[in-house]
Amino acid sequence: TIARVVGMAPVPRVYEVASYAVSFGAYYAFAQLSRSLRLDQRKGLLGALARAFVGHESLATGGPKDDKKEEAKEDSKGVRALKLLFCIAGIKVSYLCWGIMQERIMTRPYGDGPDAESFSSSKFLVFANRVVALLVADAAVRFNREAPDGAPPYRFSYCATSNIVSSVCQYEALKYVSFPTQVLAKSCKMLPVMIMAFVVSRKAYPAADWAVALAVTGGVLVFKMSGAKGGAAGGGAGDVALELLGYALIVGYMAFDSFTSNWQEALFTEYKPSSFRMMRQVNLFSTTFTAMGLLLTLEAVSVPQFLARHPDCAQHVVLMALCSAVGQLFIFTTIKEFGALVFATVNTVRQMLSVVLSFAVFGHAITTGQASGIAVVFGSLAAQVAIKWRRSAQKKHKKQ
Repeated sequence: TIARVVGMAPVPRVYEVASYAVSFGAYYAFAQLSRSLRLDQRKGLLGALARAFVGHESLATGGPKDDKKEEAKEDSKGVRALKLLFCIAGIKVSYLCWGIMQERIMTRPYGDGPDAESFSSSKFLVFANRVVALLVADAAVRFNREAPDGAPPYRFSYCATSNIVSSVCQYEALKYVSFPTQVLAKSCKMLPVMIMAFVVSRKAYPAADWAVALAVTGGVLVFKMSGAKGGAAGGGAGDVALELLGYALIVGYMAFDSFTSNWQEALFTEYKPSSFRMMRQVNLFSTTFTAMGLLLTLEAVSVPQFLARHPDCAQHVVLMALCSAVGQLFIFTTIKEFGALVFATVNTVRQMLSVVLSFAVFGHAITTGQASGIAVVFGSLAAQVAIKWRRSAQKKHKKQ
């Protein structure tokens, strides 16, 4: 059953939607006004805000980077192997801890007896993740003394907005479906990512990639339709609607998350910002938007009160945010140093370990049918990795 909330009443969904609508609407109205009136050229606070959060194409500096300079220094095979092992370990540890903390915070009450209460602010978890990631990314940019890339700040706001909505959908879904179900459902992201890639960049994929994506989707369906239901919303007839709401939230998560990654790829292609600068700019907007939302819903008051009553929850939130930020750094490093193909392999293993660990730690029951579904999902993902490796090898052979 859904955990009972005492003392910290959840914000009604209409207020949640309204808070985000106001936050996003206020920014985009300001951005439109700034671009129309060129507020970025003015002095004072208004001009500073316009330059920091909106900018203008005519202010672009930098541009495409010299790839030859970046490739000038090559590490030995042994050093690269150690780097890869370090990144793999970092990603696994960071996101295994992040997943456990996420499930603990959102699905289990804090305190004992009749005074036990549940944490209900998914918006604050998003805020905590983003503000810590912002601080980490900003420190990395300053440490590396990176030059401006010329991308207008407002271009990053679109993927920040979609990233916030996808994160909220992800956290809210945990109230109605189990963490293993959510992780496996997120494995279906290949389909929406491929569709969104065509929408954003008109990018097409081979038939084999579509076949793998459909196989993964089939595996998820087998998992959910087999055996007992392990959702967070219990077993009553009325809980069916709640579980369907959980699936709807997962669909929303996949759609917005797919837009986020494809829009970021488009920005990388057009402006070539560093991974750290991309991370900083996106999290700057995400932190601002969620902070406004917390103020509008008064969660900026209720959440600190809850955390004061339950210091162990505050520790879990901090740990989860740190794991998320560190995980992002390892992900960006892996993609930059070894490419998206190697990262896909690491991510596949991480997802499998997350599901298995959740079953072991939180006691989710698993049937033969569910185990078969898991095997189909990750077997299909492994097949996709093998296909990409083969394509990569064929390209290298042609060059030789």
